[in-house]
Formats: sequence, structure tokens, C-alpha cells
Amino acid sequence: MGIIQSKRYIKKVGLIGDSGVGKTSLIRRYVIDVFDDKYIATIGTKVSKRDIEYNLESKTVYLTIMLWDILGQKDYKKIRNQSMRSSHGVIITSDLTRPETVISAGEFWLQEAWETLGEVPVLFVGNKVDIAGRDCEAANALEQLAKQTEMPAIFCSAKTGENVDSAFRKMGEMMISGEFARKSVAPEGECGSLAQAVDEIVNDFCEQYGETSKAMEIVEREFTKASVNIHKPSKDSLLMAIEYLSDVERDIHGRDISEVNKLRRWKMIDEAE
Repeated sequence: MGIIQSKRYIKKVGLIGDSGVGKTSLIRRYVIDVFDDKYIATIGTKVSKRDIEYNLESKTVYLTIMLWDILGQKDYKKIRNQSMRSSHGVIITSDLTRPETVISAGEFWLQEAWETLGEVPVLFVGNKVDIAGRDCEAANALEQLAKQTEMPAIFCSAKTGENVDSAFRKMGEMMISGEFARKSVAPEGECGSLAQAVDEIVNDFCEQYGETSKAMEIVEREFTKASVNIHKPSKDSLLMAIEYLSDVERDIHGRDISEVNKLRRWKMIDEAE
């Protein structure tokens, strides 16, 4: 019997769709909402995370999904694109009680995702299936859209929790298996790859700190002090932020641990370049 190896991934997922379709409600149903809202001021969107374990035939995969709840107003294209950039996958959400949101999913949101990200996994989610029913007009239209684009569709209810776990787990499967697992996100200049490093550094600091809500307050404070522009981070500002985070950890964990953590985060930036 061969040794089953393990692999760890951190993946960014953007949730997009018209305003009021239930993106935020789906995330809240799926995660324990522990990230402090002050972080919204720094990055312009709400970020949550969830860890998933996949026991595959040849390996065990530990996946951390960073969920970005992206602005739904269509007028704010630049803000949306900045938030969506460097996503490894996209969940396009529709409200099954509003058929026009399904039309918008195909004609607007899918096109924008492809334009911004290129070929990444896309999952269509029809929310409020508990109200509209599985055989409603919008559900049938969403199923047709999924067939035309060869992307899956899942019908959920943020209110009852129906299929919510299945949707996010399916998104994870798409990102770690098949052709998408072998693709890296094509960066737009330096900021694309460094943006991924930001996700990894923030997640790493939260895990080491232990109390996520407090950790996010510290991240917000130290990133601001280091003048990190999350939408277009520079290497120098991130290195400065790592130094500031290390100072915080030195007081909590001691010098040795803080230095090990700092070296690991430097490597995240080096690998991103």
C-alpha cells in the first residue's frame, strides 16, 4: 500500500451576482462569520474563510477557501474588478424568485468574470429554492445556462441551509481537480501574484494568532501603517507589513517563533513573484 500524501491549498473565490440575490446570506450560512467588519474599509469587500478536507484516492487535500463577497451594483465596475482579480474560482448567484437575475448571470456576470479572470471554474448558484421551487421558470433558465456554458448549477437556500455546503464544496472540487488544478491565475502585472500572497499572509497570521476577529483588527491596523494597497500591493509595503506583524507576534509568542513566521511569509512573497 502506497503512502497517502497530503497537500494544502489556499484559494480565493469571488461571489458575484445582482444586489439582493443572497450572496452575503449564503456565506453567513456557510462560515462562522468571525472576520471583523473593519477589514471592509481596507479591502473594499467582505472576506470570510472556510477550511475543507478532501480525502482523494492518492492524497488528502486541505483547502482553505477565502470567500470574497463582491459588490453587486453594476455601476461599480472598477471596484468589482479590483476585488475579483486573482480569484481562483467564481460563484455566480441568482435569486430564483427573480428570473431577471438569472438572465443577468449569463449576460453580465459571466461575461465580466471571463473578461477579468480568463478561464477559471464557474459555479452557478440559484438561491431561495425553498420559496421558488425546483421547477420554477428561473431554475429551468439557470439549468439551461449551465448546460450551454458546461458549468455546473446548484440550487440552494441560505434560509434553510439546503445545498449550501454542497455548493461551496463543489467549488473547491473544481479548483483542486482536473485542468483547473494545473492552472495558476494569470497575474495582471505584479499585483496579481502579490494579491495572492496577501491572502496567504493574512490567513497565516490569523492561524498563528488564534483569535481570528482580533487578528483581523491587527491586520487592518498594521497593513494601514505599512501603506499596503490591497488592490495593487507592492513588495516593499508587504515586507513592511510583515515586519509589523512580526513585532506583534514577538510580544505574544517570543522572538524565535516570530522570526520563523516572518521567514515563512517572506517566502510567500518570493514565490509570488
